[in-house]
Amino acid sequence: MKFSGPRNKTIRNALGWISVIVCFFITNRTTKGKENLPKNGPYILAPNHISLLDPFVLHSKHNRPTTYLMAEDLEDLGWKELWLPWLYGVLLVNRKNLKPSTIKATQKQIEKNEPICIFPEGTSLGEGLKPLKDGAAYLAIKNKILIIPVSLSGTEKIAPKLKKLQRAKVDICFGSPILSTGEDTPKTVTTKIERALKKMLPEKYQ
Repeated sequence: MKFSGPRNKTIRNALGWISVIVCFFITNRTTKGKENLPKNGPYILAPNHISLLDPFVLHSKHNRPTTYLMAEDLEDLGWKELWLPWLYGVLLVNRKNLKPSTIKATQKQIEKNEPICIFPEGTSLGEGLKPLKDGAAYLAIKNKILIIPVSLSGTEKIAPKLKKLQRAKVDICFGSPILSTGEDTPKTVTTKIERALKKMLPEKYQ
């Protein structure tokens, strides 16, 4: 399946409202910290990752045209898993090596004052919080923009609950903004993201 970059804002705004409506019916969501979101972009959302539905659920509460980065090897998944990111439009990223073309494409979106969503773990597979990669921190330092850590819990239960015609309990928390200093490196900023996520997440997700 071939992916385009982010689609125009009219399409993404419409899909954003669809996510709001759908998530209202399939989840019972608790949201905290929306006051931590800047009123204007650009900034980086850095959520933990436990389900392929994470971006859809997150967007139902963020609901602004956002550039999502997705691992390029997920292209091998089927339509069932990929039709939503294909419809919305994402930027593909190599999880092992951040390519110059990806940096350039992301930089272009940042210059449009658009929020960027990067899942620092790079995968939803595995238990607890996986080791974080430095891509979000690198882009934040390069552009001197805020990182908003986001904790997600319960999204992995949506599909099983839906089969039983039940709503999954989902918690979303937007953490305090992280602003890099002149002394920061990608590693030190990534450590700050990890600490923030562990502080917000329930113990089973840490």
